[in-house]
Amino acid sequence: MKLALNQEWVVGNQIAGGGFGTVFEAEIVDGDKAAVNLKGEFMSSGAKQHYVPAALIGGFGKKSDHKRLRDAVVCWRRREWAETLETSAEAIGWRVGMYRLQNPAEDLDPDVVDAVWKVIEPGISEAVRRFEDGMNTASEREWLVVYACMAGVRHPEFEPAINRWLAEQGKPGVSGDDVHRVRLEALENGLVPMRKWCWRILHSPPEAPRFTINDRAWSYLPQLRSTAQGRRALYLPLSSRVAAVGWLGQSTGGLDHQTLRTNWVRWLNAVTWTTAPTFIAGHPDEANALNVERTTNEVEKAMTLRIGSFQGITGKYLFDEVSEDAGLN
Repeated sequence: MKLALNQEWVVGNQIAGGGFGTVFEAEIVDGDKAAVNLKGEFMSSGAKQHYVPAALIGGFGKKSDHKRLRDAVVCWRRREWAETLETSAEAIGWRVGMYRLQNPAEDLDPDVVDAVWKVIEPGISEAVRRFEDGMNTASEREWLVVYACMAGVRHPEFEPAINRWLAEQGKPGVSGDDVHRVRLEALENGLVPMRKWCWRILHSPPEAPRFTINDRAWSYLPQLRSTAQGRRALYLPLSSRVAAVGWLGQSTGGLDHQTLRTNWVRWLNAVTWTTAPTFIAGHPDEANALNVERTTNEVEKAMTLRIGSFQGITGKYLFDEVSEDAGLN
């Protein structure tokens, strides 16, 4: 099997987020659907290959001056643990050679798949800073769409998940390098529809808990009101104070920013814990909360839903459309 990438997708700026990513040169071999050699500053060594970017995890921790986000201290808790431990962001969320090709095409770097993630990773801290500042431009939106597509295919659970789906379709499963081919196909296929979604940036205010992240880096959210049964959205924690939510709706092409009520931050953190395949991570100052993190059902019983999700707006929920003249409290 020889890994094939689509030329139009690989060549640079389209998925670099208008200045957020690293543009790779692509050497095309044997036509427009062929083996590609990515050359770039961020080519992986093939050792510790993160399925959750270390710089992303670091945004949930405590960063010392003059240190990288991947060096930030986080507290993390595996599902089988009763209490959290402290570690560096770089020390979790990885596996040795997870994306390394076993049978790469001639002259193709065996770590080419891990290098694809580097298109988006160098821009994580800058993108998060812009979201925290309330920015709403095409660049921020494109970065978010590409990041969301990548997050959906990076986790170790991707292989069993895609094989369950293939079995449901009556198709043979995949293994080995074919898993990575399907990863990249799923990533490419997701870009166009997700660009049409509605996207909202959620802010956790200073008086609320900080956001946490799990090892999948995303979760599905139900809409918590009886008239929205069956609807759901994609939730992506981005740092200790900002997260994103995307859903099928009437997109305006921009980003909507909303500040959450405190209980809703607690509920989102409960979702993160409840859906975590292996672990959650957060700021060291939130260690006590992570030690006793509740399930979504437990938090929902204690929440007042009628007011709505957002500060300053009544009766609007996580992925309701919010107009400029929404009723104020």
